Amino acid sequence: MSASSFLDKNLREGTSWIERTLAAEVIAERKGLLQAIDPRVKLLSLLAFLLFSLLTHNIWIIASVYGFSLLLAVSSRISLTAFLRRVWLFVPIFTAAIAVPALFLTPGDPLLSIGGLTITSQGAWGAIFLISRVATAVSISTLLILTTKWYRLLLALRALKVPSFIILVLTMCYRYIFVLVRLFRDFLLARKSRVIAKVSWKDNLRFLARTTGIMLIRSLKLAEEVYLAMIARGFDEEISLPARRPLRSVDYGWIAFTFVMIGTLAWKG
Repeated sequence: MSASSFLDKNLREGTSWIERTLAAEVIAERKGLLQAIDPRVKLLSLLAFLLFSLLTHNIWIIASVYGFSLLLAVSSRISLTAFLRRVWLFVPIFTAAIAVPALFLTPGDPLLSIGGLTITSQGAWGAIFLISRVATAVSISTLLILTTKWYRLLLALRALKVPSFIILVLTMCYRYIFVLVRLFRDFLLARKSRVIAKVSWKDNLRFLARTTGIMLIRSLKLAEEVYLAMIARGFDEEISLPARRPLRSVDYGWIAFTFVMIGTLAWKG
């Protein structure tokens, strides 16, 4: 692989990551169902659905919660194709290592034989159950992230009694990740503009190693400069977060719906 294609790939990856994150911010500003709900209520209600889907042992309840997450995505004006792509690109990576061995190692009734290995019906059912549960959990988490701006989601963590100092640190980390990603992209673009001949893999690895070291130094220096700027502006380690907004009728209606929905599924199960 040439230096040009090598750097182009890294540039595309860095740029696409920023674009995906910005696209999520755009979705959070749309006028949809979940966007209209207070972040605190949304966080707690979706967390309740998530825990319920993780604790139940009924595959049909998990399927119902997953179908409900798809309805929420549509009613929140999220592209169903993009939503499914986000979920199902993530699920195989983290479940294949567990689900695939379970097909062959779970004792039970033989279902299919492949290359001398036997897939049991119990193993197949267990793999389906695992994938369904993970897909449902990822779908609910994706809904929360896509329909809530990041800083509002962090502020909603106060409903879970997360210390305000941790919320401030997470907010600043999220903000300056973009700064460092853009800086890394500029490094790659600057090298690309100065390279004409083919560069070996060893030279590319040396460049990435040097760039990583420079990024570490720059991040430490940036953190120190930001902290000194905060001190110069009167920061005394006392965190002041925005006042909590009162809940509206739509929030109370969503809370009631959550209780009814989970109660109905639990009763049916």
